[in-house]
Amino acid sequence: MKTKKINGKTYKILVTRQEIIIKVREIAKQIISDFKDIPEPPVLLFVLTGGIYFGDDLSQELDEAEFQHSVDTVGLKRYAGDENGGLVTMTSLPRTNLGGKNIIVIEDVVDIGETINFLNIFLKNLEHAPKSIKYCAMLLKEHHKELNFTINYLGWRIGSPWIVGKGMDSNGLFRGLKDLWVCID
Repeated sequence: MKTKKINGKTYKILVTRQEIIIKVREIAKQIISDFKDIPEPPVLLFVLTGGIYFGDDLSQELDEAEFQHSVDTVGLKRYAGDENGGLVTMTSLPRTNLGGKNIIVIEDVVDIGETINFLNIFLKNLEHAPKSIKYCAMLLKEHHKELNFTINYLGWRIGSPWIVGKGMDSNGLFRGLKDLWVCID
């Protein structure tokens, strides 16, 4: 078993880069099927910062399939560098006017669900409501709070250990790891 020391803790690979690529292709096919009869291209709304890594892979896969979409970002923060979460704060607004648009929110991990619930409330309370909102998460932790919506596109359900790589970090580091690594001690 390949392991890595990160901030004094031991991690092992949970999901390989190749498995991520396969899952992204599956999700892209689902999105294309779901939106095949909808004329207006959806907006992929990446939740910063972690969502840009998974979202970029997904956007590239959709582009390869010649599926039209646009991309925007929203900055949300709950963690203060480590595993101890706090209140959700919005650090940046989307630049696109999302009113009347079909939105697919792209999140790296739904941990306890506070961040994505916060975003759901924000989107539903825009002055001009989006036409539709769908949610895509690479990871969904099993001990999340109740969500008032469905995760429409999901990579994997996992337990509660801390994960790094593919956008997820430990004290701001290790987001760029291509595999997903899980803390084992």
